[in-house]
Amino acid sequence: MKAKIVILTMLLTVLGFSAEAQRFALDIQDGNLKGPVKSVLTTTRTPQGRIVRMPVRNNFNRDGYYTQNTYYDTLGNPVIIVNYSYDKKNRLVKDIRTHEPYSELLSQTTYSYDKKNRAIVADMFGISDSLSERSVYQFDKKDLLQKMTTYDELNKEMASISYEYDEAGRIKNVTYNEGEHMIYKGTEKYRYDTDGNLAEKSSYYLTTLRQAFLYTYYYDEYGNWTQAYVFHVTPSGGYLYQVITRQISYYEED
Repeated sequence: MKAKIVILTMLLTVLGFSAEAQRFALDIQDGNLKGPVKSVLTTTRTPQGRIVRMPVRNNFNRDGYYTQNTYYDTLGNPVIIVNYSYDKKNRLVKDIRTHEPYSELLSQTTYSYDKKNRAIVADMFGISDSLSERSVYQFDKKDLLQKMTTYDELNKEMASISYEYDEAGRIKNVTYNEGEHMIYKGTEKYRYDTDGNLAEKSSYYLTTLRQAFLYTYYYDEYGNWTQAYVFHVTPSGGYLYQVITRQISYYEED
């Protein structure tokens, strides 16, 4: 999928990453969707079936670009909607986030690009609380995103995400740092199967409670993962913590 923008996660929200930084970061970790994807509804539940995170539906056009993301409450009512705008080169130039059901404007983010058409700066202005943030993206010689740093309205560093890749250009390690002194907050490691699909993700976070998680994935016929089991790893073994499902609908192929 091109110019993908992805959903918020509990971890990145806790660490204070801006909305646009979270979207770009999670795009890399999630992997590109394959096939004529029309929409993806992602729901996170406990093993007992209780929803623990706002479900989100990501809608795409036939060219593979996001058109709208909708976040729902546990009753299925829309809470937040994000709409995306592109220029003639199909580059994302703006997204607008509204609070429902009254379409109250929450934030607007604009994107800037370099000569290689890589997003280098994302400026977010929060309408409701007048909070401004800027995310700056750095790339390596292979045009792979190497680091993303988020700054507050006073141009002080809030957080950063650093990336490492394997020889195939797949994400291998992600490191999170937070605050003006970039204190280490956590890391994620990725392992792939022989078909190149993400098989496992192991995560360790230095939050109030030191937490470690192991993710395992299951795929559909297009090669998109539709279910992930998240295990909370403890010194004595571990237990099933959450189940993430993705209901993916596809356009009819020509």
